[in-house]
Amino acid sequence: MARFDDYHRTVIGYHGTGLTAALRIVNRIEGFRWSRRDYDWLGAGIYFWEYAPRQALAWAKLRQREYQKKRKKTLHEERRATEPWAVVACMIRRGFCLDLTEPDNVKYLADIYEDYKENLALADKTPPRNNRKYRKLDRDVFEYAYQVIEASERDLKVDTARGVFVPKGGGKRIWDGSWISRDTHIQLCVRNPASLLGAWLHHPSGLEVKDVCEALQAGAPLVDPENPKGQGDAPRDAEAEAD
Repeated sequence: MARFDDYHRTVIGYHGTGLTAALRIVNRIEGFRWSRRDYDWLGAGIYFWEYAPRQALAWAKLRQREYQKKRKKTLHEERRATEPWAVVACMIRRGFCLDLTEPDNVKYLADIYEDYKENLALADKTPPRNNRKYRKLDRDVFEYAYQVIEASERDLKVDTARGVFVPKGGGKRIWDGSWISRDTHIQLCVRNPASLLGAWLHHPSGLEVKDVCEALQAGAPLVDPENPKGQGDAPRDAEAEAD
């Protein structure tokens, strides 16, 4: 069984996005949206960089470049392609955390993977594959693990998952043979929004009141299509991606 003891502690996570979304989040107009892409490596949830604001800012810049490359943009995408980058800091209670820096949890996940493969074989299905940044197999195994864990004990819910991301390939090594890689980071996937204790704007700083008002007015409320009333464990939000 996975180990959940002694994780009732808090950390600070950082979430990269655009300024409009960030201000709507910290002013509690909207919340963080779950990322539900089929290649999110820790499964569905709200993604943060643990104690890594520069990683979050780099992600916001990368996302903006992706929006800029799109030819046909929605109004939301047009805004994201031009507005300032932003980073939201959040106090996070890890709670019941599937922490992959814990050796017992790594062994448990490996065992879960074997069980996952057996179940797929019985159903005559083939598991998805991981391909570069598209971690479809990882995502499937984590989602299967959450189901098994939460079915094992009444009222048990996984609040967060935590893993160390190490870039694949030698190009990120800082010198030949080094175990130190550029862009290595710890990522948190928050599955219980109650674990988000408070959020504030980390970047940019020194905004004028006029700038804040304009940004708040610019963003129309967005609703998760899987949860149109903004209820349950997938709250309404200003921005979907964090990883």
